[in-house]
Amino acid sequence: MTDLKPYEQYLWSPKREEYENTEIPEDIDCIFCAQAEGDDRVTKLEVFEDDFLMVELNIFPYNTGHLLVVPKRHVNSLTELEDEERNRLFAMVAKVQELQEEVVDPAGIDVGINIGEAAGESIPHLHVQLVPIYEKDRGFMETSLDTKVMKKSLTDMQEEYRERVDILEDYW
Repeated sequence: MTDLKPYEQYLWSPKREEYENTEIPEDIDCIFCAQAEGDDRVTKLEVFEDDFLMVELNIFPYNTGHLLVVPKRHVNSLTELEDEERNRLFAMVAKVQELQEEVVDPAGIDVGINIGEAAGESIPHLHVQLVPIYEKDRGFMETSLDTKVMKKSLTDMQEEYRERVDILEDYW
């Protein structure tokens, strides 16, 4: 038996059941490829898209304003990109940093790529994550209940980023 009170043990999230009961259709091998193909069975919160890549909100963000830069071509590693593709990808990463600095004004930004399941990759399709870090990220919920609190909804963040999408348009 534990001395923890019920509210110290659980975070109640009724929408979590809906997510857990949602299965990816068996004919979808890759979520990002399905998004690139316009498959409406998968969620995509697009901020910017062109013939080569997509910039979208992470639908399970680590922090408010968490964005992904995803090449449309299915590759699992940086080594599978052509030199021009890699340059183009990182040109967009720099522009996304600029977008986040303008729109959400973070104290810092974590930029990461997880290649391989052992490295934390949850979707085996190369993507770069840009996670804004804020000065006051550690409040009561985070320190006492080990629970992340998001400051804005995903749709609000999508709208705010889209209002400044001009920052991304001339990346290449």
